[in-house]
Amino acid sequence: MLTVTRADVKRKLRLTTNAYDAEIDALIAEMLPALRYAIEPSYLSTSDTDLLATLNLGALEIIAGEMHATLARELGALAGFRLGWLQVAPLPPRDPADPSRLKAQGYARMKPFLKRDAQLLFLYKPREEADE
Repeated sequence: MLTVTRADVKRKLRLTTNAYDAEIDALIAEMLPALRYAIEPSYLSTSDTDLLATLNLGALEIIAGEMHATLARELGALAGFRLGWLQVAPLPPRDPADPSRLKAQGYARMKPFLKRDAQLLFLYKPREEADE
């Protein structure tokens, strides 16, 4: 059985406040059944604790990665500041859907255990810049 807790997601994202608890809980409730459904049932019912730990870690990484992408889309998340000659601005993420690469890491970890036709990962490919 897959289990992901709010405390684990907060630990993975290094969140220390309770400001996003409701969003994290909603995300877990929304994503965990879909992840569970995509895994081959024989792997979910195994008594191998290491396999279950691997599946739980993959699910945690996917959910934490989705929460990180949500936080990155918040207004002002990519805002910088300027103080005299000093300008500080974050680089925009290479993959807006997975800025931390946690989702891709979780999907790669779970891939060998997914049902044959399970397609969970949306791959974002930035447009190639034309050589000039």
